[in-house]
Amino acid sequence: METRTKVTFFGTEAAIPEVGGETASFLINDQVMVDTGWNIVDNIRRQGIDPGNIRYLLFTHMHHDHYISLPSLLYYFLIANKDLADLKILGPEEDLQPILHHTLEFLFLNRKFYPARSYPTIIPLKPGDSYDDELFHLKTASSLHPVQALCYKYTDRGTGKSVTFTGDTAYHEPITELARGSSLLIHEATYGAAPANPLKNGGLHSSAMDAAEIAKAAEVEQLALIHGLRRNNEASVQAAAAIYSGPVMWPEKDQTVYL
Repeated sequence: METRTKVTFFGTEAAIPEVGGETASFLINDQVMVDTGWNIVDNIRRQGIDPGNIRYLLFTHMHHDHYISLPSLLYYFLIANKDLADLKILGPEEDLQPILHHTLEFLFLNRKFYPARSYPTIIPLKPGDSYDDELFHLKTASSLHPVQALCYKYTDRGTGKSVTFTGDTAYHEPITELARGSSLLIHEATYGAAPANPLKNGGLHSSAMDAAEIAKAAEVEQLALIHGLRRNNEASVQAAAAIYSGPVMWPEKDQTVYL
């Protein structure tokens, strides 16, 4: 039985990844998927994991690059005769239900081919909500983004280790309290080593320095930067390391981190 908390990064790039890359998405302990990216089924299978064994799908927010391959996961459950009732989908209450309703109805529209015997459990969350499971505890806080978005703090009940992840966000001080003392902070760094210009940041994203300031103030054990252009990775890590004294990484595709 695994005695460490496992985080596998399927992708760490921006909305349109480089050829062969993947946008920000990762898997915790082989069962908890965070955002789907563009190619969720292939990403999971490449790790030797049956996608039908995913039990939790957490959405940080419902911009398309974060859920675009959801239909392929749901289809996998159907074609592989997996029970969709075993899947719990959690995310921001403002957008989760409408988008999933459309996705499910579209996917199951032709019932003579793939009749839906069951449906996943949908759990809408608002900032500040918590969710308890026998394997983990979740706390949430708001992100600063054009749509309702959530930051999560995942605490592994088996190891006591905690992973805080932001999804897409501009610099947002409330994330500090959520992340405080985390074993790992996964923070977006869309602007890399360039400061986020408040006058031009309509998309509400962060720089590597913004992420480092949160990591430093929250006294986390290590920082992972994600959601940026691949060519900026090295400079982003260096910029963050000038502010935050703990370990900083920009994970590679398929890189696994143990806590």
